[in-house]
Amino acid sequence: MNESKRRFGLFAGLQTRLQLIIILGAVIFSVTAGLFAYHLGELRGISTSQATLTDLAQAVEKTVAIGAFASDSVLLAEVVDGLARNSLVAMVQVEAVNGDILAQNPRAESSSLENLDVNPNTYVKQVLYSPFDETETVGVLHIYAHQDLIAKSAKQEALTMAWMMVGQTVLVAILIYAVVASLVSRPITRLAEQLRLMPAGSHERLDTPSLHRGDEIGILINSANELLDANAIALNRERELRHEIELMEAQYRQIFDSSSAGIFVLDQNGCLINSNPTVSKVVGMPLSMMQKLKHDNFIERVFGQPDKVRAMVQKSIQTGETVSGDLELVQEGDEHRWVHCLISVHTSPPETDSVIPITTEGVMYDITERKSLETAVRYEADHDALTGLNNRASSHTIIERFLDECRINTTEVSVLCIDLDGFKQINDQYGHEAGDKVLIECALRMKKAVRRSTDLVGRLGGDEFVVALRDIGPSDEALTVVADAIMASVCAPIVLKDGTKVQVGASIGIACAPIHSNDRVTILDMADTSMYKVKRTGKNTYAMAYPKKY
Repeated sequence: MNESKRRFGLFAGLQTRLQLIIILGAVIFSVTAGLFAYHLGELRGISTSQATLTDLAQAVEKTVAIGAFASDSVLLAEVVDGLARNSLVAMVQVEAVNGDILAQNPRAESSSLENLDVNPNTYVKQVLYSPFDETETVGVLHIYAHQDLIAKSAKQEALTMAWMMVGQTVLVAILIYAVVASLVSRPITRLAEQLRLMPAGSHERLDTPSLHRGDEIGILINSANELLDANAIALNRERELRHEIELMEAQYRQIFDSSSAGIFVLDQNGCLINSNPTVSKVVGMPLSMMQKLKHDNFIERVFGQPDKVRAMVQKSIQTGETVSGDLELVQEGDEHRWVHCLISVHTSPPETDSVIPITTEGVMYDITERKSLETAVRYEADHDALTGLNNRASSHTIIERFLDECRINTTEVSVLCIDLDGFKQINDQYGHEAGDKVLIECALRMKKAVRRSTDLVGRLGGDEFVVALRDIGPSDEALTVVADAIMASVCAPIVLKDGTKVQVGASIGIACAPIHSNDRVTILDMADTSMYKVKRTGKNTYAMAYPKKY
């Protein structure tokens, strides 16, 4: 139903307007032409009647002039009766020069002439001259016409001409409509209907009628076919591009989903917009929980140091570049997980006044194994392989840090150099395995003897050890407590693998900062000198170094 209405509407849109315009033009023209033809016909009818009366008067002029000259009433009566037989003539009078009525038809009194119309269109007056002298007037011939008859005849002729004009106009309008409809409206209507029914991208084309191959309709159809060809090419190209894009999207989606790197996108509030499955694996969070992060702060929930991540985001906003860094994830239990993360921020367009982050894109790689390896390598580089204590290099570094804190915070640091007495004899008598056992046990006992885990217990090499105590000076009781505890624990018997008990002693030299020095080399030399002094004077005790000023 709607389809038929559309077709009818399409047809009526052009055809009906054409019909209405032609009909309206024909009506206006026919009315105007009819009125003009009517008026012209009426004038023509009156003029014809007047010419007829004039012709009648002229036809009998000579005869009536003879009758008037001779006063022949019989002749005049016959002429008047003859004129009166004409249907246009209402009355005929022959008047003498002196005003006497010589003849009249019908017979009437002179007073009746007053009721007759002397309009030039309905009255003829013919002067009669003597047949022997053209200058002598012998009378006047009066012919009065029937006004109603003349008017009726004039109207009849006027109507005839008006209808002929209207009929001619109608015929011309029909002809014009037929020609215009055949040459213009119907071809355009068919063209529009074909275009409407033609599917997009179809290989069908519009047919050019032979009648219109060289005119504007043909040019229009050819142009429409060219547009259809161009449109078909564009649609085919669009389909090809869409297919290529779909393939690329599928490839990118596969890359996105199967990538070994975790990829995530956050909105300006830090909530998760999208992520690939690798993110869930890297952060150790199930996909169901990842979905909840679309309404929660991803940075707070995932990263162990969210402030560091926010600083990276801010730096990316400021520089417009990608920022990278190693980040620790939120830990669960004793497991430590690390990622290397690249962060880039897409901000608001440059033409806006403010720079507002729109989306934050992140790529993360699991570097937990690498971090563990780095930690292990760093641990091996900084610690003694046998005892697990800090080695010489890392011990010197830690003491340097303690001394820097001492200078900055105006605190004190005590450094103890410890040498085991009798270790060489045990190593020579029981072997290196026994010696290693003694070194390991002494290291454990020294670590238990110090107050805090932040204090240093290191092995300088062989049977030499170093202890650094933070915030402890020579006058602090804690220094002697720690020294006594080390002395007592180290000197306690040690049970070897075979059950043999052995025992070593300890010589301890002590130097303190800042009273002795703030320089690491100097303070270690002073503590070492004091330790060797103890070894020379009796062993198994400890001694404080003397300040340089003494």
